[in-house]
Amino acid sequence: MLEILDYQQQALVTDADFWEFVDHHITGPTEFSGVSFVSSIKFIEEELLPRFAKVTLILGLTDNGADSVGKRMRQLTDRTAVAQYGYEHPESEFTKRVLDSSLRLFFTKQELIHTKAYLITNENSFLALTGSMNLTKQALNRNVEQLVADYGAKAMPMYQCYRQLLAANRDRATDFINAKQLAGFMKAKNADQLAVNVYTDTVNLIKSKDDGSDAVVIPPAEVKKFRAKYQSDDQLKTLSAADKVSVAQTVKLFGPGGYKKRNLDQVGHELYSLTQVVKRETAAQADGDKITREEDLFPKPVIYWNRGQLYEAPRIGDNVDLSLITSDLTGDDLQRELQLFADIVHEYDNYKEVGEGWQACDFICYLFEAPWLWQVRNMYEYSTSSKSREDVPLGIALIGQGRTGKSTLGKRLAAKLTGSRNFLDAGVFDPRSYALGKANTNMTMTTVLENYMYSEGPVSPMMIDDVSPNLTTRNYFDKFIKDVSNGRNLTRPLPSFIFTMNRQEGDSQSQFSIKPEMMRRLWYLSFESTFSGEDDEREAVLNDLLSRANDQLFLYCQVELAKFFGAVSAEDEGRIEKDFLYPIKHVLKQALDQFDMYDQVADYFADNYDYSLFVGRNDWTMLVNQAQVGTDIAFIKQEGRLCAQINKQLFNKVSDNTSKNNGSMMMHRYFQYLPRKYHISYQYTSTGFIVDVANFDKWLNSDTLRQRYESSQAAQTARQQDNQARLTEAITKLTEATQQNQKKRGLFGWLRK
Repeated sequence: MLEILDYQQQALVTDADFWEFVDHHITGPTEFSGVSFVSSIKFIEEELLPRFAKVTLILGLTDNGADSVGKRMRQLTDRTAVAQYGYEHPESEFTKRVLDSSLRLFFTKQELIHTKAYLITNENSFLALTGSMNLTKQALNRNVEQLVADYGAKAMPMYQCYRQLLAANRDRATDFINAKQLAGFMKAKNADQLAVNVYTDTVNLIKSKDDGSDAVVIPPAEVKKFRAKYQSDDQLKTLSAADKVSVAQTVKLFGPGGYKKRNLDQVGHELYSLTQVVKRETAAQADGDKITREEDLFPKPVIYWNRGQLYEAPRIGDNVDLSLITSDLTGDDLQRELQLFADIVHEYDNYKEVGEGWQACDFICYLFEAPWLWQVRNMYEYSTSSKSREDVPLGIALIGQGRTGKSTLGKRLAAKLTGSRNFLDAGVFDPRSYALGKANTNMTMTTVLENYMYSEGPVSPMMIDDVSPNLTTRNYFDKFIKDVSNGRNLTRPLPSFIFTMNRQEGDSQSQFSIKPEMMRRLWYLSFESTFSGEDDEREAVLNDLLSRANDQLFLYCQVELAKFFGAVSAEDEGRIEKDFLYPIKHVLKQALDQFDMYDQVADYFADNYDYSLFVGRNDWTMLVNQAQVGTDIAFIKQEGRLCAQINKQLFNKVSDNTSKNNGSMMMHRYFQYLPRKYHISYQYTSTGFIVDVANFDKWLNSDTLRQRYESSQAAQTARQQDNQARLTEAITKLTEATQQNQKKRGLFGWLRK
């Protein structure tokens, strides 16, 4: 929502349309000059270039600080994207306008500015806007932004003030890319040479002190702090892959003193050839990475339960100092953390092609209640209802294809939200890195998880990123999870575990168990939809969330959950039996209600995400649409209900004839896709199975199978038979009526005689 304060009219325009406001207050504008912290090629090409004959933009760089050096390096090397766009799209309006200098792009070089100011002019008039809004579609259409607008004739003194404001920013900026540079870059022989040229040019832009030139200044003191902060692997492991690359680039470019290395001959190529694998900087031996103690894999810090309270220790083990978990989160601070919770959920709903905020909300709820789930299992076990301890999942798995935000949510945000300092990657369980490793990574992971689950006292979830989905299909993992969830003697505090899994349809290594007995013990949350919107916008929003993320709300919830479980009422027991996440939802709702914020997440709290309702629906729809009625599918009536007989030969159409993906295997998989709660099918044989048409279409939320029936010969025959039956019935009734009339006439005729 954009609000514009009209300085001349002394009025506030709410829910303003930025371009509509511009068109209303200045006629035929020709030039746009602005300062924005972020923008993008797409925004410039679609929003600015069609409207203005001349565009000048000054873009900001990250704030000063120990962490910002690497981020600035990343922003500087992002020039490659602009050069590559020009290289690949020489006829684009963006490229043409840079080359003819009617589009000028600058960035800040020394003092790192946050100004957002825009000056729009025609021959005689101006419109100036200043405030919080960046030049992104997100800022224009979704964010809450404020601008102050001033306008009038260029002869007004204020016009010169606005020109001076932009000039002051321009004096502190240098070319991001200009016509001469882009023209030179576009002469590269290939994309690789282009990248090397841009990186080398970028390196030459960087100076350690201001010498009056158009160069970006990165002070040596900042670089020293940056290097010192990320000297060890433990610190590097806390960073994202992109951050690791930025660290490596900075370290490679600058010497120990913080000054740029003098020999620049190979720097460009070195920066270009960097991968996301960052080598150790220590002088450790070749086997220094090998894990020799299993405890090193367990969460740090670790949360313990004791006598109704939660305590935190730096690690698992004997003779560790415990400190009681407390929280003083109230008032505005509490509201701020609750807003962060809501913003994370909305990020996964608003910025997705198909909203997945429901899954994100349920994940955070599970994460926050995880230290208390063993209490819920006990409650289920001792209750008089049909619920059992297996109905509370031991773990949670974020599954889906790559680049859908699973690791961001389940790794980076989860670690910050719980205060965990060692979210693990699945690669650490490789037997070559793990001295106690079993035959393979999956088995090693299962063994470590089992040992952690049977440890005395800890309740912190163990979080593992990028787990192979086929782990869940292994007999030893199946046995492990059943033993833990079925163990009636495990009534003591028990931890949970969290996975993220990249799944690619058709890859045998990407298949995961969809057996009902597994899906009740391991809760699958699907993240399949890609993010929408501009990359720069989404990165800015994500960076904002990561910068705000902390464990204050988590600690607050642990204190409140301790109070809740200390005196659970009979009414609350009933609510918990219906929803194992009720305790955390209750705590969060009470907090949200204090600030009238519950409506922001109310829809997500109504019911828990059920993956069984989604898995396989698209596959089944495509399968049914390519089925041949009469051979692949036959429609029949059973006990008065329309049913479809699905024959085995249909599944040969989606088989690749391998032993892991033959017709029988595919038929079994598709049968398992059918959720039991919809009573679609009860059993299958070696030749196929029968499904209830109405219940099947209810699950698909469409009339897919009913339409196939209606257009089939069986339906036409049934309609003909029905019409014939109705005609026969009508003729019979007519005959009977005629006979009755004849009898009546005969009776009255006798009386008349």
